[in-house]
Amino acid sequence: MEAISAMIRDMEDAGVGAKWVDPRNMHLTLKFLGDLPRARIQPLVDAVSRAVQGEPRFEIVLRGTGAFPSIARPRVFWVGVREGADRLTGLARSIDESTVASGFAPADKGFRPHLTVGRAREESACTRAAGIISRNSDAMWGTVLVDCVHVVASVLKPSGPIYTSLARIPLG
Repeated sequence: MEAISAMIRDMEDAGVGAKWVDPRNMHLTLKFLGDLPRARIQPLVDAVSRAVQGEPRFEIVLRGTGAFPSIARPRVFWVGVREGADRLTGLARSIDESTVASGFAPADKGFRPHLTVGRAREESACTRAAGIISRNSDAMWGTVLVDCVHVVASVLKPSGPIYTSLARIPLG
């Protein structure tokens, strides 16, 4: 994560106006459900547990950078997932199918494996960020062992989100 933090510092030094994700809060979202009543948490945990049952642990390689919807109009800055992306996509699909079968809403958009590192705050972010993104378009950030899935609650605060793991579901 230190290399990703260094890239974020480069963006800050270049004057890219963004809300950067604290490295301790970086995570891959497999499915986002929004606000849920407390009574729906255990059925969610059960559905995710069924979805990942028997799924072996695997590694992903974090590599490259980009922006959604595009480098020309960045709203979200991200680090890509190369090797292992297909496994993450399969995991996200299984979780979506299992949670839908348990009465939860389907995913609102297709899953694209990425690690969000920041959200642009101003339109000028595109010109300032484009060179840094291009320089890092094939940068190797590291390998991560995916050995569990967490069901997470997030509370948005002015200082940034606070994440609480409600359940840790091991793979393998």
